[in-house]
Amino acid sequence: MERPEVIINVASSLDGAIASDEGALILSTTEDFVRVHDLRNSVDAILVGVNTIIKDNPLLSVRYVQPKEHAPFRVVLDTQCRIPLTSKVLLDQEKFPSIIVTSEETPKDIQDEIRNCGSKVITVKMEKNKRFLDLEDVLRELKNQFNINRVLVEGGSTIITQFLDNKLVDIMHIFYAPVFVGVKNAKLLFEKEVIHNIGNAINCEIRGVEKLHEGYLVTLKLKKDE
Repeated sequence: MERPEVIINVASSLDGAIASDEGALILSTTEDFVRVHDLRNSVDAILVGVNTIIKDNPLLSVRYVQPKEHAPFRVVLDTQCRIPLTSKVLLDQEKFPSIIVTSEETPKDIQDEIRNCGSKVITVKMEKNKRFLDLEDVLRELKNQFNINRVLVEGGSTIITQFLDNKLVDIMHIFYAPVFVGVKNAKLLFEKEVIHNIGNAINCEIRGVEKLHEGYLVTLKLKKDE
């Protein structure tokens, strides 16, 4: 495979919300947190978008389980280098290395401010629409420059939607909490304009359904276009 294996993991309400407009919703149970951190421990990189960093300021490290010797890279997609220099992912770089992926158009002096925190910064192409980073280029650079072979995508909503829309997902784990939270102003699992022909949907094969404490874990594999 010319790109790393891509795994998406996300916790969702029954009505498809994964976060509010103010930040994270705690939808996972303790049992699911252990599963997620075991999954983190099995990959080479944990990837999120910069909005997740700005709103939630996660550490993106392995806890709850015994971590392996080399911590997974913490990868942040950040088109314009908006990441706050006080973010937790920019701390303790020797133990928990980070890679900030930005646009080739981002001024070098802004990139250097992040490098001065000890983090690595790489540049990639933009998509043709100039709104998002080219994910194929992102994955190629992660594999070629850092020998990353397995990437765990944890959010947020925009990033998950991009990976699904570009059909760059190999396995997807969705933990469904048995709650309805409302979707007005929520961040949804898949934020695309609704289609009117089901034939144009992204099709998945259900690989497993497992009861985890009060919720259910659904494991999916995206079907390839025939």
